[in-house]
Amino acid sequence: MAGSASEVVEGKGPQVSSRGPQMAKENAAAQAAMPSGRFFLARPGTNSRTPEFERELSSEAEAMAEAFKAGVSYYAVIEYRALVDCSGKQPTFKKEVVKRNP
Repeated sequence: MAGSASEVVEGKGPQVSSRGPQMAKENAAAQAAMPSGRFFLARPGTNSRTPEFERELSSEAEAMAEAFKAGVSYYAVIEYRALVDCSGKQPTFKKEVVKRNP
């Protein structure tokens, strides 16, 4: 069975080949392409229809921990700028992540 995802190894039954290193590279590339956001705790006692922010935290890990301790939700916010590319026959809308200055 050449090219199969599984092989039979002496008495061990089907063995699925692992894509460990390749999957790790794909995940790292996907995370590098993902823009970083800003993280806020939800204001206690508010409804979930309208987001109300309590305070901003520096990382998602910190936001998760603080939200767990306080028993509230947290929000991840990414700001984009709308752009239009008029080089083709029809304009194409694109988005660009707005970089935050520290």
